[in-house]
Amino acid sequence: MKLIASCFVLALSLTHAAVPDAELLELVKNRAKLECFTPQPKLVTSKFAELCRKLTPEETAELAKDPHAAAAIHIYGNDTAVQPYFDPWGKFPEGSFVLKEKLTTSDQKTQGFTGMLKRETGYFPAGGDWEYFTVDGAVTKLEARGKIQSCADCHASHNKGDGITKLSAAAVQITDGRIMLHSSKATPHGEKLQYEEIEKKNTLGFWVNPADWAEWKFNVAQPGTYTIHLWQGCGKGSGGAEIEILSAGQSNKFIVEDTGHFQNFKEREVGTITFANAGPQSLELHARTKPGGAVMDCRQIILVPKR
Repeated sequence: MKLIASCFVLALSLTHAAVPDAELLELVKNRAKLECFTPQPKLVTSKFAELCRKLTPEETAELAKDPHAAAAIHIYGNDTAVQPYFDPWGKFPEGSFVLKEKLTTSDQKTQGFTGMLKRETGYFPAGGDWEYFTVDGAVTKLEARGKIQSCADCHASHNKGDGITKLSAAAVQITDGRIMLHSSKATPHGEKLQYEEIEKKNTLGFWVNPADWAEWKFNVAQPGTYTIHLWQGCGKGSGGAEIEILSAGQSNKFIVEDTGHFQNFKEREVGTITFANAGPQSLELHARTKPGGAVMDCRQIILVPKR
């Protein structure tokens, strides 16, 4: 079962080995047509603000007045980058495009851009095969691009995220309407249920007590009806648990499938939710029965708007 994907014509050529300078600038200019991963600008520390480029005089003045007033950022990406960005261990396929826009905290004025384009295998092994680039705030020129070793050195410390910090990844609704609810952003309640961080798991697991439950809190910007896509795994012989999803005063129930292993995840469409109004919402995951040794593992839930 495949998720509905947004399409942006300019992004189609990113699967080619190289992108002309003019096209790369056009992508930055038209960033509103990309997916925005940060509905609200995210404040960052002064140390983070100084990465990638020198601070502007305006930013330096703000820091002199308030050491916590460093900068704010927006993060954008093409559709190929969406799921890897919201997964702490997600690997970005060739053609993934991630763009960071730096803003002043006082007036939200754009100060500049830094970006990463995932190139073909072998392009820049020392930099995770990423091509790095920087663009001025007015989007008139590429200041630098290519196999920039200083960028690679900095991003090497983020090997877990395939070279991306993912500091802004949260339970959020992105531009095309999808609501991204990864297991790492859930709040477990109860005795044993927890987020298992190691790469081969990367899931809500240890669900051996059926009274345990998990919750995500998020903000809905686009009211409407959403299809629930849930990635579940279940060990051989442990299938059959009944799960109830509660959100916006509505209930959806489904039966866990035996997938042969708890970390053998299967994407399933398990119901719909209608959000009548914009604003804060939550989604809860409850087990109503547990016929096997454990309920299931859940890697992520994505709410996809019905068109």
